[in-house]
Amino acid sequence: MNSPVVQLATPASATRVTNFAAMSAALTGFSLETISPDLDVTDLKSAYLQTADQNGQAQEVDRLIAQFLGLKGKTSQEIADALLDASTQPADLIAAARHILEMWYLGTWNGAVVSANAYIGGLAWQAAQAHAMGYSEWEFGYWAQDPPPLADFGVQVSNGAKRG
Repeated sequence: MNSPVVQLATPASATRVTNFAAMSAALTGFSLETISPDLDVTDLKSAYLQTADQNGQAQEVDRLIAQFLGLKGKTSQEIADALLDASTQPADLIAAARHILEMWYLGTWNGAVVSANAYIGGLAWQAAQAHAMGYSEWEFGYWAQDPPPLADFGVQVSNGAKRG
């Protein structure tokens, strides 16, 4: 009986991770500091890139990154609109971009939770100005006060911008 060949995942290059994080910031509408903080103990950007790669999306991610790099100088909204434009983008790139968004917001890939850190670190919690069930860094009684503004959660807020 032949045993299966196991391929170990190679770590992504620092440049690829950095570009993935910058592209993710544009796609999600969150600041790069939120996506890739200086002190990054969970390193979700690397985990999400590895998850995309392991699910057969490496080529699509690289194509999205290349397009992202070609859009330098555009606003985050313009970049997100271009990367998700169904009238100009191939279906495989739209699907990859949507999977990336799903990971950042929900911590899942096709409905499967990527990790406990991904669930806790999901951007949906920050967009809702809330925290993951069963986990909070806030002090008791925080719910009695209005939440801080979205900008305090790292959301890039601009007048008249449409997300959807």
